[in-house]
Amino acid sequence: MAPLTIVLGTGRCGSTMLSDLVNEHPEVLSLSEFFACLDPWGFTARELDGPAFWELLSTPRLKPNTLMRRGVTVPEYRYPLGSGRYAPGDVPALSVMTLPPLTDDPDALLDSIRDEVTGWPVAPLPRQYLRLFAWWASFLGREVVIERSGAAQRFLPDLLTYFPEARFVHMYRHGPDCAVSMSRHPIFRLAVKIREMRKILGVDPYAVHDPEHPQRLPEELRRFAPDTLDASALADADLPLERFGTMWSYSTGAVKHLAGLPEDRLLHISYDRIVADPVPELTRFGRFTGIPEPAAWADRVAGRVDAGRTGASTALSPEQTEELHRACAPGMQRLAAFVGEPLPATG
Repeated sequence: MAPLTIVLGTGRCGSTMLSDLVNEHPEVLSLSEFFACLDPWGFTARELDGPAFWELLSTPRLKPNTLMRRGVTVPEYRYPLGSGRYAPGDVPALSVMTLPPLTDDPDALLDSIRDEVTGWPVAPLPRQYLRLFAWWASFLGREVVIERSGAAQRFLPDLLTYFPEARFVHMYRHGPDCAVSMSRHPIFRLAVKIREMRKILGVDPYAVHDPEHPQRLPEELRRFAPDTLDASALADADLPLERFGTMWSYSTGAVKHLAGLPEDRLLHISYDRIVADPVPELTRFGRFTGIPEPAAWADRVAGRVDAGRTGASTALSPEQTEELHRACAPGMQRLAAFVGEPLPATG
């Protein structure tokens, strides 16, 4: 099996699209949002036996289950609510996003994973992950494994430590466009409110759950805590666009951890260039990751790239444009220096 490839990004940089395109190849195991599904515990254990590893993979996580239970629509949450075994609030971690793109019956695939891993002996967590990926690829008849989680750059130090032989694809997008996309997405809107709640509570209430948290929050923030989340409040909250520009810019700082990786382990790929001319960029990605017949795959899936999804920041007022570009400037400068060329300017 080819070495593991991990796709990195800030979130809202087109990486979900990339996972879906990869999933079109019959010989590639596209693990969409695997590590995001396991957050906040995906890198907390040193070693686990099989039953404990299964618990890590399956225990429902608070944030996605709260959002599903409260009726917040998150496009990446693909578990078939209503027809699947689990109800909102009880959906296992892997079932929220990773399993549904791989099968029409994510419950059955989850059962197969359980039956396999619960018999495993104690091993370091990185080894358990790699063993799982190898088994999973064999079980589904795949030869290449590519993991991609939204906003995965927040995991980068752990990913580099856990997988010292992995290849990394750094996917990036024009900062102001990325920030505008973040401002429209419920996960990033909630992230803004979580930062405000952390200043008061001292912890992320979605990572450290306490039913008493809402009582310690002012009324305007109480509507965003897990036990009192109001879907309408999240959708309607007036959040300054520059806050998302600052969020995006800050997230680009993680690229410093990639410094020193050799060329055969690091590829930079631009969402904006993929949209502008899909086949050459996807072919380059396919060759780097070991996808069989990359040019044929790229040519086959290129039509699924939505050419109308760039330039999200062009409809802003002059004042908004100035504020957003100012907020994104540090990240744009950092990325341009890191990738070694000016970033495509679509905003």
